Amino acid sequence: MIGFYLSAILTVGAFVTAGIIIGRRAVSGEDFSLGGRKSSAAGVTGILLGALVGGASTVGTVQMAYSYGMSAIWFTTGGGVGCLLLGIYFARPMRDSGITTIADYLENGYPEKGKAISLTATVSSSIGTFISVSAQFLSCIALLRGIFPLPAPVASLLSAVFIIGFIASGGLKSFSKLGAAKIVLLYGALIVCAAAAVRGGGTFNAVFSTLPAQPWFNPFGRGLAIDFGALISMVTGIFTTQIYIQALAAAKDAKTARHGAFASAILMPPMGFLGTWIGLSVRARGVEMAPNNVLSWFIMDSFPPLLAGVIWAGILITTIGCAAGLLLGVSTNIYKNLLPASIRGNTEAQATLAQRVVILALVMTATIFGAFGANTLILELSYLSMGLRGAGTFLPFLLAVLRPGWLDAKWALASSVCGLTGAVLWAFAGMPGDPLFAGLAVSALCVALGTTKRKRDNFLDLP
Repeated sequence: MIGFYLSAILTVGAFVTAGIIIGRRAVSGEDFSLGGRKSSAAGVTGILLGALVGGASTVGTVQMAYSYGMSAIWFTTGGGVGCLLLGIYFARPMRDSGITTIADYLENGYPEKGKAISLTATVSSSIGTFISVSAQFLSCIALLRGIFPLPAPVASLLSAVFIIGFIASGGLKSFSKLGAAKIVLLYGALIVCAAAAVRGGGTFNAVFSTLPAQPWFNPFGRGLAIDFGALISMVTGIFTTQIYIQALAAAKDAKTARHGAFASAILMPPMGFLGTWIGLSVRARGVEMAPNNVLSWFIMDSFPPLLAGVIWAGILITTIGCAAGLLLGVSTNIYKNLLPASIRGNTEAQATLAQRVVILALVMTATIFGAFGANTLILELSYLSMGLRGAGTFLPFLLAVLRPGWLDAKWALASSVCGLTGAVLWAFAGMPGDPLFAGLAVSALCVALGTTKRKRDNFLDLP
């Protein structure tokens, strides 16, 4: 075990140290939040996948596959679809606009009610993203406690230290470079783990002959509405999450932003299939354990200590990096759209300090949540977070980008507020089905009513 601990500590320490060194070059507020708007396609991909691929894509996917089977693919599949659509429809208008936050885009797109719409979008996006950050904390805690005999509060505090070291010093500039590196590391780790699963008896024939087709090999094994809702949650959440839009704004030009989004769309789905196979192979072996410990156990059981430490650390770094990226996005939202000007500061140094303080406050809150929610299903939490972001913001934001001026500002505000309210009330009432669908239905109804009224008014205005 000494070899495992040594290689794990050195690998994690190398990434955190690299983040601090790179971060020293981020001297301006634009460097911190946008990487100086000079990111390459690889840098955009690093930001997108760095904030998308984390605990939900690794620990959460293996956990879900071990518990339910092929239903685990929808997080990474939905992420790939979302990135593809970002590249096709959003990359060029978002990069060319020069706007850095979703709230600012809504404010510009609906000037009459822009501030109210942007406030609703900021609140829903911030709450949803914070829930996703909490899911990454739970993943970190699961990884740490799967190896070390730590109580949940200590594991949560240690996760916070790692996350702060990864992001707070350099912002998006360091995150872009480390995000690309961690994706390379993660791909290697997942491929090696999947190969180990096959070598250990988890071949296609063995797993298919051991486990029944239902639910293990049905992608909608938890129910069509639930798993299809997971897919839609991912797509709408990606379109309405600050860090993913921030990735496009950080690109050196629109073409680069598109290429980065397309590369992310290609790279993300295979990770989910690799993680799903690991979870299925452990289930087929008949091993019984807490689902959130499956990945850590598998790594320890399948590899020599030195290699196991590097692989385990690679998964942990992925989770840390994802939390860091989400924190950067939500802190940008809060800093730019919720904090009063007197707190934001008047100089670049004050602005960067204010955003770092916001990040620290969010990390402390997530640390408390992580300490008391250690057994929550990680992917379920991630889908909830995506749904909350998208329910009230997706349609107004989509129209602001693709059809500016098409929807009256009053109806855009109604769509935003009613969509978010509908999703929240549906969830709290314990109604069946995904709350996202309820929110989107109400939001779409407002859009339809607004469109009908506009057409009727235009008809009445005809000479």
